[in-house]
Amino acid sequence: MTLSMKGRTAAMAGLALAVALGLATPALAQYNNQPTGLGIRGLGVRLGLTDPEDASSALMYGVHIDAGSIVSNVRLIPSLEYWSVGTDVGVYNTDYSDLAIKLDANVDFPLQDQRLVPYLGGGLGLHRIKFDSNVPLVPDTSSNKLGFTIQGGMRNEFTPNLSLFGELGYSFVENANQLRLLGGFTYNFIY
Repeated sequence: MTLSMKGRTAAMAGLALAVALGLATPALAQYNNQPTGLGIRGLGVRLGLTDPEDASSALMYGVHIDAGSIVSNVRLIPSLEYWSVGTDVGVYNTDYSDLAIKLDANVDFPLQDQRLVPYLGGGLGLHRIKFDSNVPLVPDTSSNKLGFTIQGGMRNEFTPNLSLFGELGYSFVENANQLRLLGGFTYNFIY
């Protein structure tokens, strides 16, 4: 039995994440300045490029919530993201879009006495994939698909209230895998 390319990529990504988390455990135990506990710690926006499978690159935008820490240095980030790409040829047009509701967990790897915080993470998302067309004999379709995301990035705690971030991620969604490069900010509430 052979694994598909998507299956091999997912297995390698999962193995890499497990090794990184295993190696980082001592570093995580040494640094803890963030309170643990769930709650709305901040709100933010995100903007970037996505490269969906079998489609052109598209502008992606969304919003997210910093929902606090599950345990020390593990942050819960629910988000809503949307992208759409279309093609016009004469009087015919098509539109391919994705609206995703995601729940990610990011593991922070804080650097001592630094505002920059690298992180790795992953999560699950519900994707509403939609294809609209006015081309004769080409049906409109829409479906809900469950996806798995892996990501890594860097967050800069610019001020106590503002964090800027950059992130590279890959979403495994049936027939709609997506590579994402995005950035954004989070307004942190100070309690």
